[in-house]
This record gives sequence, structure tokens and C-alpha cells, in this order.
Amino acid sequence: MLDDLIFAALATVLLSWFSISVICQIPREIEKWEAGRLERWFRTRDVCGFIPSWHFFAPTPATDDLYLLYRDRLPGGNITRWREIPPGAPPKWFGPVWNPRRRQNKALIDISVELAKTGVSLAGDAAGMQLSLAYIATLNFVSSLPRDYRADGTQFLIMRSKGVAEDVDHHVIFLSPMHSSEPAMTDG
Repeated sequence: MLDDLIFAALATVLLSWFSISVICQIPREIEKWEAGRLERWFRTRDVCGFIPSWHFFAPTPATDDLYLLYRDRLPGGNITRWREIPPGAPPKWFGPVWNPRRRQNKALIDISVELAKTGVSLAGDAAGMQLSLAYIATLNFVSSLPRDYRADGTQFLIMRSKGVAEDVDHHVIFLSPMHSSEPAMTDG
């Protein structure tokens, strides 16, 4: 009797969770009923983040390429050329099963979107922007990359492009200020 009661309770919880998750995945552009209002109601009460946010069929697929570049300031004020952080190598035949580099590309997309949202919400407040998690994470990542040992500052740039052709228009999404840092090594 107790086993049946536990089974019924667990089945109810899991079925409810599944149903709520399905409701929260309906794209707002095609909803014909009040799924948007239900989703907002569920998500405001989901303080632990149990409701997943999967968008298998995005209404607006990504059509741009994103690039993360960085440069350094050397003693005397000289600035190095921009260096692109290469995207992860294309996946091999086993890529659908094992492709750890895809996370770097996904992180770049997520951080670019987050920096853009933060920039809009802070209305150009540079100090507030530099305190955002996306900014700090990007600066930390860029600061950990190989560079000239004399560098005493670094700057990063996120750029968007429609392709790789010479005549393709490139747009700067975000440009950080130059951040001072101690040289990695000193002569002497």
C-alpha cells in the first residue's frame, strides 16, 4: 500500500514537471492560447531553476558569426595588433557524441548576448557594465590567454559578421576599455 502511494506521488510529480516543461517550451510566436502567461507564472515560482529552457526549433535561427578578439598594451604605450580567439575546430565524425570545443562557441554566443542585454539595461553605464558577470568572465578568459610577456594591459572586442568574404560588413558588438595588468614576467 505504501509502495503504491509513493509510486503515485512520484509519478504525479514527474508528470507535472514534464507538463510544465512542455508548456514553457512553446514559442511565443506560434502560441494560440495563454502559454506565455502560464510560462511567466511558472518561471516566477521556479526559484531553483527546475524548468528547463530548450529551444530546439528557434523561430529566428542565428545567421551571424561572432568573433572574440584581444590586444595588449606594451610598455611605452605601443598596442599590439588584434588577435582572434579561434573558434573550436569543426567536429569530427564523432562530433555529435563527443565535441568538447562546442562549449567555447556556445559560451561566446551567450556572453555576447548577455553583454548586449546588459549594455542596453544599464544605458551605457560603463562602471556597471564592468561589474556584470558576463564582462568579468570574458575579461578573465581573455586575460588567461598567451600574450607578450611585457604586456601591461589588455583589451577585448566582440564582433559580428554575416560571413567571411572580404566585402562582408563587420559590426562591433562590444569594445572593452584597456585594462591594466602587471607583466607576467620581468626582465632581470
